[in-house]
Amino acid sequence: MNDSRLTDFRLLLERIVEGDERAFSLLYDLFSDDLTKHILSKVSDAQVAEDILHDLFLSLWRNRHNMLDIESLPAYLYSSCRYLILAHYRTELKRANPMDLEHLDILDETVPLEERLHYRYIIDIVSNEIENLPDKCREVFKLSRSEFLSNKEIAQRLDISESTVEKHINKAIRRLRDVTKNFLLFF
Repeated sequence: MNDSRLTDFRLLLERIVEGDERAFSLLYDLFSDDLTKHILSKVSDAQVAEDILHDLFLSLWRNRHNMLDIESLPAYLYSSCRYLILAHYRTELKRANPMDLEHLDILDETVPLEERLHYRYIIDIVSNEIENLPDKCREVFKLSRSEFLSNKEIAQRLDISESTVEKHINKAIRRLRDVTKNFLLFF
């Protein structure tokens, strides 16, 4: 971005700080399309994306007196979107089944956001690795861990021996340990 564009944003921000609604409307017009596309790429729901965008600009207007502290307006707006998207998902998680173990720590408001995001990152790594397991191994592991079936029930359902079920589960756990060894001290 060139210096004149930075200056243009600075002048626009100065006008907004002074309460100029037309300047604020111009700011909205400049960024709303790109921000909406960005938000939609994360939430996949047009109504939610619109709500997040409106929350962002409402917050900007309410806190307009601090806008001159913004060094990079585009970076600030995209960063704000990221936090509002995370807040949206946090709200969605609270509405979800509270016994969904995958999300328990992310719901705990006493845990710092950075740790919750790190935990979410690890969950994503584990989920991806589970999907990359060989078909039968993945099926056995999911029946064991997601549907909470016993080894005997899995063996009966898939018409394999219990020892084969155990081997598949152990193979999956070894792979998950390997991909998470740098992130976790346990597992």
